[in-house]
Amino acid sequence: MRPVSGVDYDAIAHLYDSQPYREKALDPELVLFTTERGLSDRLSILDIACGTGSQLVANRTFVLEAPMVGLDRSLGMLRQAQTKRSDIGWVRADAARLPFQPESFDFITCQFGFHHLPEKAGMLCAVFETLRPRGRFVMRNLCPQECPDWLYYDYFLEAFTIDLADFWPPDTIVAAMEGIGFATTTVEFEHLHFEQDLGVWLGTVRRRETNSQLMAISDRAYEAGLRRLECEMADADTPKQRPDHLCLITVRGEKGR
Repeated sequence: MRPVSGVDYDAIAHLYDSQPYREKALDPELVLFTTERGLSDRLSILDIACGTGSQLVANRTFVLEAPMVGLDRSLGMLRQAQTKRSDIGWVRADAARLPFQPESFDFITCQFGFHHLPEKAGMLCAVFETLRPRGRFVMRNLCPQECPDWLYYDYFLEAFTIDLADFWPPDTIVAAMEGIGFATTTVEFEHLHFEQDLGVWLGTVRRRETNSQLMAISDRAYEAGLRRLECEMADADTPKQRPDHLCLITVRGEKGR
């Protein structure tokens, strides 16, 4: 079984929090759920593929006493998480084989990690079993099917091919969740359009470990894309800004009574 996305997170765990876009704010999905349910500190929370735990740490400011657990397969990432909060449980386990009793959690989340899981259907089944009645599962991720014009895919086409294999299309996710038994499933698309400064981006791309797409591709594909970008930056006639587009999705699933 190949490592999905080909990323060794144990090897980069000590660098992870220094990478771009790793800071986390309070999860608005958690705020919405607690507002609707009126549970506040009485709920229990599980974050699957929690990485270095930054999202749970940010959430702790909102739910001061709620039981919180972060789960990841990477021991290196969990060791980083353990240094941040001792009042959060950090568990090393396979997401398709959650080591919890049925109906243990009210709110389960997986942020930007579903594509890394080799047993996606098994993970969704485990989540459904572990959710309490009226509980909610929220998944947030990149949607490569909706943004083939993302510059990472333009310069590193192999990344697009890999991502199409690793990231389930939204319809596939919804069909799997409804087949498992989720009572209500919704998908929200967020299209981000912006101008990319290629000079700044070149500095980011040269740090290959800052992006899982770059780590997943072959050395040849990475070097070819990097050379192309460097040549364009050296050409005075080439525009140094380009439009960019990224699509994120939020998938929500409710467990019935």
